[in-house]
Amino acid sequence: MLDFSIKLVSGPQELTSLVARLDSATALALDIETVNWWDRQVERVSLIQLAFRENRQLRVAVIDALAGLDLDQLRPRLELSTVTKAIHNAAYDAVRLARHFRIHTSPIHDTMLAARRGGEKRYSLQAQAQAHLGVQLDKSEQRSDWARRPLTIKQLRYSALDAVCTLLLYEDQIARGLSASYQLRERVQSPQTSLALSDASDPAPAGLVDIPNAASEASVAEGLRAHVIALLGVVTELTGRYSPDRLAISAGSERVGLAGWIIDQALGPETDVDEESAKLGIAELCERGLVRLNAARRLEATESGVRLWGQHKPG
Repeated sequence: MLDFSIKLVSGPQELTSLVARLDSATALALDIETVNWWDRQVERVSLIQLAFRENRQLRVAVIDALAGLDLDQLRPRLELSTVTKAIHNAAYDAVRLARHFRIHTSPIHDTMLAARRGGEKRYSLQAQAQAHLGVQLDKSEQRSDWARRPLTIKQLRYSALDAVCTLLLYEDQIARGLSASYQLRERVQSPQTSLALSDASDPAPAGLVDIPNAASEASVAEGLRAHVIALLGVVTELTGRYSPDRLAISAGSERVGLAGWIIDQALGPETDVDEESAKLGIAELCERGLVRLNAARRLEATESGVRLWGQHKPG
């Protein structure tokens, strides 16, 4: 069993103390939890988890990003060029820190990208932790309500453990000579505000605009990756069955039935879809108007999405 301590940071004095403690860290692992991630208009970062070593002991700070803290204090530490920040799938976490808090994390070692470059097909954090750390990650809290306060002990441990495993995986990859830097491309659009949780947790349905003609449909479909097409297939064939959170989890850990067959056909049964990649894919489908939320807050394909899937559906 991993031995580490957890500190919930929800007040200004706790944050100031944490920032001072980070001065001695030579590497940090970073992870986040989000709410309404499928709609960037109401998406919010709920938690920021930082794992680091202090006198060789593993520490995790779980920062409540909904507590109205001045998170500008974190920027110098997360942008410091002499301290590596390890993130598993930085395209999700780092982009959202930049989007919501103007924190442009650098330099980044992407542990998922390093695993892929090392030739591994099972590169989700869960698979990597099992293979290289001998740790079985408990994912029972994946569908937690991360906007709910107070957080439960299980939520705190779940969020902290992902950060700890990312740090340990980074150390293991460096020892094995693996590296993979990630460079942020997206700049901030609008900072996260102190919007009331009741307003933030009930977004309007995403992706409501259908695509008007064939030319624009071709443009919308351009560049969609294989796992995104597969997710569109699942939503189209199993319309109204999945919430966004449920589909993101099922795409990676529960590939059974028709949904599992569709994803296996697109990617191969040995290839992982990690949860963050699935979230990015679902959000992209919503943004492109191929998928939307219905009144029951379940995913369904738009007419454009149905047509596009018809063009890619396995025979």
